[in-house]
Amino acid sequence: MNKIAVIGAGQFGTAVSNCLLSNKENEVKLFSSNKNKVKDINNNNKNSLVYPNFTLNSSLTAELNLTKIGEYKIIFLAIPSFEISEFIVNNKKYISDDTLIINLAKGLISEDKTIVEYISDELPFCDISTMKGPTFAIELLNKANSIFTFGYSSTKSYKKICTITANTGIYLDFSNDVVGVEYLSVLKNIYAILIGYIDAKYNSSNTRFLVLTKSFREIKILLKELGGDTETVDLACGFGDLGLTALNDLSRNRTLGLMMGKGFVIPDSNNIVLEGLKAITMVSKFIPQKILDRLPLFFRIKEAFEEKNGIIDINFDDFIMQGEKRVITYGTFDLLHYGHLEILSRAKNLGTELIVGLSTDEFNEIKGKKSVHDFEKRKEFLESLSYVSKVIPEYDWNQKEKDVLENNIDLFVMGDDWKGKFDFLKKYCEVDYLSRTKGISTTLLKKNLL
Repeated sequence: MNKIAVIGAGQFGTAVSNCLLSNKENEVKLFSSNKNKVKDINNNNKNSLVYPNFTLNSSLTAELNLTKIGEYKIIFLAIPSFEISEFIVNNKKYISDDTLIINLAKGLISEDKTIVEYISDELPFCDISTMKGPTFAIELLNKANSIFTFGYSSTKSYKKICTITANTGIYLDFSNDVVGVEYLSVLKNIYAILIGYIDAKYNSSNTRFLVLTKSFREIKILLKELGGDTETVDLACGFGDLGLTALNDLSRNRTLGLMMGKGFVIPDSNNIVLEGLKAITMVSKFIPQKILDRLPLFFRIKEAFEEKNGIIDINFDDFIMQGEKRVITYGTFDLLHYGHLEILSRAKNLGTELIVGLSTDEFNEIKGKKSVHDFEKRKEFLESLSYVSKVIPEYDWNQKEKDVLENNIDLFVMGDDWKGKFDFLKKYCEVDYLSRTKGISTTLLKKNLL
């Protein structure tokens, strides 16, 4: 028997609890701080404050006393993101080690910390996971087949969630990119506001999907910069949740956009509490300006709220239709490690195409370097990376100017240990120096291997 505690008797917590009871192997207790809700659920099989006309599963019971959560090894968190911190601080002493905690809340604890990251810090011995997807509570309550992405870090939690959701109408896809799953649940709200605005102002399917396509691309750029995996965007928590939130009028963020598009609302972020507005603040603060410059839709949304005029002013001629931006970088890339991957992925995120100049074996001899892998093998490794578009051989120090011109390069990128050394290329393209990943280098790896 799966003994499950669901924290929060709002619409979503109630719907999830009722849904999970479709699996006869689940025993669910719904915890709430609201005495009237607890009494109503236990005496009448109803939660009239949120679903006045719906009779809940007769097996569902509610509990007011949070000290009893220690009796449960599976906990679903279904309270608003701004209540998570207070709940954990006040009740972590009751939560047993190795408890599986599944976060259903969409949002951030602070501008730079996801809910899962916060809970992991506070409860280091628990198994913290996340579950996000294109699901409205009322449809979940009515047993509509629904999908979530389960973001997890341990095989144990993966196996357990499969047994919990069996025969419930909840279907899952999976990702080890827990941070990415968390951030996507926030980022899609920004663009839901935008799509609502576009629908209200233009009333055009063509225009809607033009902007939606560009929104999808911007979300990928933002997710990569925040530390997530761009492939996570293809899952239910990304593509699915963006579609649901941006295109369905039950979405609060879309509704805000619709109202702005009709001229009914001049938004004031101090009075409107929506995750989309919080996300705009988070992105503005933590994403470098050189990345924000590649996000024209985000810029226009941000501008509308900063100026408080409610107008998302898009110029389709020179704003949406952006050309390619070709990036080039150079290196030996021997014993390909996560430091290499980090700088290559960041370089790609600065443009639409990444070309890598790879030192030949002969050039390495001139530089006094000896590679573990020969040129062809190193080239094969680089070409296997999705964010590397093309690999060209680097024969000598002086070919960079020629490469930049022949490949129509817009941005030249190197690690910051080369800072200033290639500024002479600024007459042909932009030049940027990225910080190296701390604690890792090919030289260190070779020493460790020896």
